[in-house]
Amino acid sequence: MDLLKEGQKLTIFFQKGGNMVEMTCLVVEVLFDRVILNPPQYFMRYINYLQAGQKIMAKAFSKFGTVDFNTIIITSPLEDVFSIELDMNSLRLTPSEEMPVIEAVEPINVIKDDGVIKLKTFEIATEYLKFYSDVKFNLDEYFDCILNLPDDYGIIKFKATVSEIDPVYDNEYTVTYSNMTENDRQTLLYYMYMYSNIADQE
Repeated sequence: MDLLKEGQKLTIFFQKGGNMVEMTCLVVEVLFDRVILNPPQYFMRYINYLQAGQKIMAKAFSKFGTVDFNTIIITSPLEDVFSIELDMNSLRLTPSEEMPVIEAVEPINVIKDDGVIKLKTFEIATEYLKFYSDVKFNLDEYFDCILNLPDDYGIIKFKATVSEIDPVYDNEYTVTYSNMTENDRQTLLYYMYMYSNIADQE
């Protein structure tokens, strides 16, 4: 996952008296358990608040959205490197308004009438997905879905409502998500981010 990467700007937030201070750093390196940062020139005025063990918040920005997480300082700027803890499970992605729709073919299981219908997606977005099906569905029909993502992304479970049936190709359906857990939503967003990045590099 490269939501955080070298050269990216990352803002840390910490409390100074009754005020919240924002300090923008540059990401030097991302390791499996920490992020190495280059602090700004004026960091010395806040050095008492940047000691090892201090709890802070961090936020990074990209075209895909905003990544934020709670963290602690591992080594202060006065040591060889300025580093903060990185726990991948704590990262939260808030998508930007321009998050792309991806044309992804992934297996999806629809649970209907006590049976499982195995289908394929052809488009995935943050609020909906589209799939092909020779089994007929009705507008506003409501059912359980399991979206199987590749590699180590896992599976996503949610309730789906048929919101659109293609007027030309009547085997193409659009469903909107509901009852999706926050953890599953974050998994979906990360998958979309990685899929988009790989597509951009091809």
